[in-house]
Amino acid sequence: MRAMTRNHTNGHGQWLATGMLMLCVAVPSGAVASDGDLRQQVLERLSDEEAVAAKIDVAVNNDEVTLTGLLASVWEKEWAIERTERTDGVASVVSQLTLVVPRPDTDLARAVAEAIVRYPYYTVFDHVSGFVENGVVTLQGDVTPDRRKSKDIRARVSKVIGVQGVVNEVETLSPAINDARIRFALARRLFNHPSLGRYTGYDPGIHIIVRGGYVTLKGTVYDQADRLIADSESRRTFGVIRVHNELKVRGAVEEVTAPPAAEPGVEPRVVAVIE
Repeated sequence: MRAMTRNHTNGHGQWLATGMLMLCVAVPSGAVASDGDLRQQVLERLSDEEAVAAKIDVAVNNDEVTLTGLLASVWEKEWAIERTERTDGVASVVSQLTLVVPRPDTDLARAVAEAIVRYPYYTVFDHVSGFVENGVVTLQGDVTPDRRKSKDIRARVSKVIGVQGVVNEVETLSPAINDARIRFALARRLFNHPSLGRYTGYDPGIHIIVRGGYVTLKGTVYDQADRLIADSESRRTFGVIRVHNELKVRGAVEEVTAPPAAEPGVEPRVVAVIE
């Protein structure tokens, strides 16, 4: 303020006029951005993923942003909407984004299963399955509490081209120390057995789900004998309260028919199972 006074010593009137000018210049900095400015801000936010941004048209009316375009995956759609919503000055987002025509459910089921098993932290102590119906994937199962496995797997599945939506029903197991001890003890017992060692690294193989001392065996084995051996060895492991043996013998069908609908005259649903 003192510097301003020294620069204007010809009278208070001149100083006051300059101060008024400064106030007038400062006002636009807090003004609402124009539609063109807001559109540019949204485009800059989307530019982090150039391949996605190139497929999206952005229109702005006041503070409402409309996104249109044809995208390859659910992840691209959700990412674009979230980035736009987080742009300063955006009050609402109208999504007219569409996805590519879905692939057959059986093809999607195989692609989703591959995406799951390629998750680097997916172990024998996790098991995620589910089904696909009209391009919508429903994920079910259990994962250990380390990392953010449920969210990570959901994100990987949402990137599969052709998936129209993802319903995530995967549950995270308790971090109980006793359950962790049972997992490792049972894994050593099963995979060191002469008949079961061949399932080490085989997928879906044998998956061990432990919840409060209760063990559920999931996955696929080559024959009924291996299924019975896994059951017997699990029951003999210290700390195990009860064993639910849900192991399937190799060769299970990929398509199943769900229970008939309650309404008469409605055909039963056919879904593709993810295993």
